[in-house]
Amino acid sequence: MRPEFLDARVSVIIPTRNNMDTLPATLSSVGLQQMTGVEIIIIDDGSTDGTREWLAEMVRETPAMRVLHTDSLGPSGARNEGISIASAPIIAFIDSDDTWARGKLRFQVEYMERNPHIGFTFTDYRHVSPAGEDRGTCFEYWNSPFRRQPPTHFFELENAESLLLGCNLVGTSTVAVRKELLQNANGFATELTSAEDWDLWLRLAQLAPVAATSMISTLYLMRPGSVTSRSADRIVAMEFIVSRYAERPEPQMREAMRKVRARLHRARAEMRRAEAAYTAAATSEIRAMFADPDRQKLKAVAGDVMRSLKAARSAFQPTSP
Repeated sequence: MRPEFLDARVSVIIPTRNNMDTLPATLSSVGLQQMTGVEIIIIDDGSTDGTREWLAEMVRETPAMRVLHTDSLGPSGARNEGISIASAPIIAFIDSDDTWARGKLRFQVEYMERNPHIGFTFTDYRHVSPAGEDRGTCFEYWNSPFRRQPPTHFFELENAESLLLGCNLVGTSTVAVRKELLQNANGFATELTSAEDWDLWLRLAQLAPVAATSMISTLYLMRPGSVTSRSADRIVAMEFIVSRYAERPEPQMREAMRKVRARLHRARAEMRRAEAAYTAAATSEIRAMFADPDRQKLKAVAGDVMRSLKAARSAFQPTSP
């Protein structure tokens, strides 16, 4: 092993594929972390946009960087490859179209070094559009009480497994986790077509305590894509993951199951809405509202009903001769 990796405190794993438009900014943000002992592992998963050549130049300039070349493993398979060669006891993930705030990593690693019983940590993050529009934070979206915690410290989660089942607060690019724990959990489940990150956080939460902070440490890029296809994959994966918890008797797990069933209904509503099937979307929103009532779902039902009526009127509108 090269000498620069012997004393690594944290290994940063970055999977990438054809992201030369954003990868330099991601890597630059890793360089702003105000700490030593950082090993950078980039897994180029079959890029054809010049990434391979650019990384060859970067490796020559960056002694603490290692590059793997894989072929269409997908983000989770690529991350698992990075985990397998990581030198440090703590691993942090960042996707190649996200960026970190200055000092995020040092804050996280120092906390975990002081608290060796904590298995993994995560932070809040902000969604941004490709045009740079602020789409709010994760904790805001889920109306999490954590957002009212001071961003200057981490707090240990009570009932972390049930909390993360009912509300997926964990952004992959915000996570720092102990390598030994990842190995014990067998890493990311590559057989899942979606939600494999959520699946891993749930399995890790069974094995060790979890801590979080309301610090907004990461900008998460929301790329456009097919809502229908992504939603369908995610619903299938979520149903599979949730089935493992359906028979858990603890009160907090039953409450989490109620919330996650509402999330599944809302995901189905989103997919139907993208297909302009507004009556079906309203039906799913109503089921979500009965599972976990709130004003947001009621507003969504009303919107779908109005769109459905408008579509029906348009369908029966007489045409001019």
